[in-house]
Amino acid sequence: MEKELKKIEKVISNLELNSQAQIQELLKNFLKTHLKKSKIDNFIGDYPTFIEPVYLNVNVKIGDDVLLGPNVYIGKNTEIKNYVEISNSIIFDNALIGENVKLNNCIIGKNTLLNCENINIDNCVLVGNVKTKEDVYRIMYKFK
Repeated sequence: MEKELKKIEKVISNLELNSQAQIQELLKNFLKTHLKKSKIDNFIGDYPTFIEPVYLNVNVKIGDDVLLGPNVYIGKNTEIKNYVEISNSIIFDNALIGENVKLNNCIIGKNTLLNCENINIDNCVLVGNVKTKEDVYRIMYKFK
């Protein structure tokens, strides 16, 4: 699993050199081959809902009324605020996902701060610091 995550991380660190189809295929293959079993025993938070498979790394903090899955990988030291829905996505280490955010078929890069509220994001890669909805569209790399 770690080898595949490093490969995806390398691809999203240089988006201009990689095709949309390649990124989408990496996401699809990772979720299909590495998320066969859930690992949800190590998180901080109040009663999230999981639709398996969901893989949570260490020190993941989950807010209230969060829905994770199916097919979600969340890296270590990540915080997911209240009322978030994530499906078919990879969230790398040290990320922050703001309140009332919906992610589907996305890759969120390492150390990315998605600190805005009330937004739905589909089929894209986000890397960087996002404070407003306008920032999302500025740094978003859409792959479908």
